[in-house]
Amino acid sequence: MRKARFGLMAGTAALALAAALPMAASAWGGKGHGAGYFAMIDTDKDGAVSAAEFAAHRDARFTAMDADGDGFVTKDEMTAAREAMRSQWQEKRAERMDERFAAADADGDGKLTLQEMKDAAAARKAAAGKDGTGKRAERHAERMQQRFDTADADKDGALTREEMQAAMASHPHRAGREGKHEGKPGHAGRGDMFARLDTDGDGRISKAEFDAAGQKMFERMDRNDDGKVEAGEMRRGHGKKAGSE
Repeated sequence: MRKARFGLMAGTAALALAAALPMAASAWGGKGHGAGYFAMIDTDKDGAVSAAEFAAHRDARFTAMDADGDGFVTKDEMTAAREAMRSQWQEKRAERMDERFAAADADGDGKLTLQEMKDAAAARKAAAGKDGTGKRAERHAERMQQRFDTADADKDGALTREEMQAAMASHPHRAGREGKHEGKPGHAGRGDMFARLDTDGDGRISKAEFDAAGQKMFERMDRNDDGKVEAGEMRRGHGKKAGSE
């Protein structure tokens, strides 16, 4: 059985493009999205995605995008599906933030002080078996201080949920990710991506076109041509090196 083992960031982002919605890779970025997407495709929970699982998820996503069931996906249908999925991710992200907020709010006053945030971060590191000392830890503490000061809009020395949500929404790594490469060589924007999938140029994407794009991406990610995509391959890049094909 062909298996695909891939990293939670670059690998999942590329598979998201190939197997599900043709979104910008950065929309899947981050360990949270990547881990969730991997778990979604890995239906037998064996820690790997088989070719059958890959194809099944791709089929399901095409069906979900094809709102009128005519066997084709229009640009409007693709956009609607993308926005619906983005909304779901935003809701889940908000839920995760609420859970972390509640866990870090040691005194239960509905606000987080910098010390509470530091204590919560230290607890997460300890639980993960990570070292919380040294230069790296110092840099992390400095960044936390800077982000705390920026998020603390009323400068009362504590963050409310609303202040944290506003900070997340305005963070450069969150806001505007999808459009940051649009128009740049080598980076397809929304319209360009649709055109790439719509190979016959008839203004709609057939199942055959969608499958072909997914298969091509899967094969491109297989940098060493061994029939599977491993985490190490994805950390080195999104596809085969120039001249390797």
